Amino acid sequence: MIAMHWLAEAGGGNLEAVGAMSHTVPATGEWWRLFTATMLHADVGHLAANVSTGIVVLGLAMGRYGAGWALLTTFVAGAIGNVAGLGFHAAPYRGLGASGVVMGALGLLAVQSLALWRHPLAARRAWLTGVLAGVLLFVLLGLSPRSDVVAHTGGFIGGLGLGVLLNLLPERHGGGTRADRLAGATAIVLAAICWALALSRGNP
Repeated sequence: MIAMHWLAEAGGGNLEAVGAMSHTVPATGEWWRLFTATMLHADVGHLAANVSTGIVVLGLAMGRYGAGWALLTTFVAGAIGNVAGLGFHAAPYRGLGASGVVMGALGLLAVQSLALWRHPLAARRAWLTGVLAGVLLFVLLGLSPRSDVVAHTGGFIGGLGLGVLLNLLPERHGGGTRADRLAGATAIVLAAICWALALSRGNP
């Protein structure tokens, strides 16, 4: 994120122009903005807020689910947050930032205790406690009136749903496995494709 912000600043705003979220996405078909917008920030303060929180929650999600799975699912959760922005914000709408990704990681952590479903006696209390803690942290971190609350909420809900799916994965496909590495590679390739499309559209 720091490198992308430096590139965006060095490029004189070109990356923001071609990669930021916009209300025009449905009309133009520029779906990649759902993803590229999560890698851009308005200023250093915006960047610092997401890096300082994200390095904790995303790091914990990587430790719980595997680096690859966490990277891919939070990237998708950030895009889900941008879809929510399209649905609830009135035009003109423009958005950018990794806060949807960060909230997605928080969603993953909120449902991590779902893995205890194989042990019914312990599962219910642990799962409810984890979800409640995640929701309270979301209220603390994601509902600032100065932020894009809609994108935050969409990212958090996306993380919850994707976290449920990750908890249902067989252990042979969990963290540190070939599937985990493949998921991480998929996230990197997806980001590269999105930026290639954004730059090619911006520079025909």
